[in-house]
Amino acid sequence: METTSASTVKTKRKDKSEDKYRIGATVAFIVVIIGIGVPMWWKTTTVYRVSLPSNAILGLSEKPIKTAVQVAIYTQGSSRAQLLISELQSAFSDSEIWAVEFKHMPPPARAHEAHTPAALEKLLLEEHPQSVGDFMFIEWPNLEEEILLTTERSALMRSDTTANKLAQVLHSKILQSYRINQILSADDRFGAKSEAPQPAYDVIVSVLNPKPRLTYAQWNVSMAVKTYVEPWLAQVSDISNYTVRSQWKYRVAIEADLKQVRDETKLGRHYALLETDLPHLLTSISQNLSASTTDKPAINLVVYIPPCKTAPLHIYNSKYQRLTRNGVDAFISPPWGGVIIANPPESVCLAYANNEQPLPYHVSTTDNMQVMLDQLHKLLDISSELQLEGVKTVDIEQLAPRRWEYEAYLRRSAIRHIATASRTLQSLINLLDQISYIVINDEVAAAITSSYADISAAKVALLEHRLDDASALAKRAFVASERGFFDASLLAQLYFPDEQKYAIYIPLFLPVLVPVLSSFNMLRRVLQNIRKEKQQ
Repeated sequence: METTSASTVKTKRKDKSEDKYRIGATVAFIVVIIGIGVPMWWKTTTVYRVSLPSNAILGLSEKPIKTAVQVAIYTQGSSRAQLLISELQSAFSDSEIWAVEFKHMPPPARAHEAHTPAALEKLLLEEHPQSVGDFMFIEWPNLEEEILLTTERSALMRSDTTANKLAQVLHSKILQSYRINQILSADDRFGAKSEAPQPAYDVIVSVLNPKPRLTYAQWNVSMAVKTYVEPWLAQVSDISNYTVRSQWKYRVAIEADLKQVRDETKLGRHYALLETDLPHLLTSISQNLSASTTDKPAINLVVYIPPCKTAPLHIYNSKYQRLTRNGVDAFISPPWGGVIIANPPESVCLAYANNEQPLPYHVSTTDNMQVMLDQLHKLLDISSELQLEGVKTVDIEQLAPRRWEYEAYLRRSAIRHIATASRTLQSLINLLDQISYIVINDEVAAAITSSYADISAAKVALLEHRLDDASALAKRAFVASERGFFDASLLAQLYFPDEQKYAIYIPLFLPVLVPVLSSFNMLRRVLQNIRKEKQQ
């Protein structure tokens, strides 16, 4: 009996010793799996996301874009100026997009010396200097038109011009309110919206001569581009940078449906290209142009020299009316570019018709470059094409756009950049909220945050009458928003959603969890046995 009881005591001691080892091993196993493995798995599978000012970005549309503008009025009598200002203030009092300050300019001390409008404007500017975006109306007697818009920040008005007419000119020509409303409208049915100006463009001037052996056209196009196009683009480079290059293209196949029309010229005929067939001509020309070697959008300016076999070539509308203007046939197709049809001289085509030796000739630089600059005006959306009764605009005589037109373009571009950048950021925030596994790294977060800050600063600059600063800030905000939205890192885990993670990790971790659960069960039984022994 004593021997049996001694062996029983030894067995219990051995079991207790083994239980201690089992408990220690189980606890260690559980600590490693749950305390180290699970946090490590959680850390390595968590999507990296830098915090963003999401609420502030989504609230950008709650603060409207409002622009401050100063308009000065000069009249022969101060009472008329005060009446005009009072009526104009009433007309703009309920505007949601303009904060217009109307200012009366008293007659300068040497007003009696001003015998021309230019001299009077110079005297007024000496006493009342203008800032970027300002405008002024100057009353001038014996004016034929009600209002004459100059090439600077001014317009001449007749003595009987009403405040309603001034408000109409301000809304339609100077401020271009209808375009601003299109930009700010959330309803796509409101009107066509052009794209925001890009930070850089390639401008490619191409001269197409399909039959160089029969049409000896001579033209130093590179010199023409340096003389006309590059200086003009330098004047409008506040919004975008332009890289200009020129090229000649020979033996190109241009396909178009042309119709011969009899006329009274020495050739006795010309060829008609219907306006409805211009897209086919444009497609044929595009196929023969060199592709851009950069990722910048391209503006194509093409001078097409038709061979004498199909020259002279003129554009007709659907009513079969000739659309030649100032002896030039041309058309544009925004945003692709423009085409000028440079017909050879009649003498050259007469020599061709009489089977004589081809006559060399020089392409007119002045005629073609004037048309090309006009096309750039329209392609860059700088020109104001809206016509008003009783309002005339002075022709451009310098290699620069009209100042009031260009500053309206600056103002419009700033507002478009702000609106586009705001919508881009809000779309990105909504996308990030909907898809939780999109990565937001430090670079993307910096781009989004800086874009938001620049948008806010640009709005303040517009309201504080700092158009240059607003334009620069809005452009920077637009570039940063595009960089953040199209960053390649956003796609890093786009095709690896949470469901796919579970499908991969469950087969991996499920076999590991089985011994963990069984260890929990064994630990529970050991602890129950220890409790029972203590109770006995």
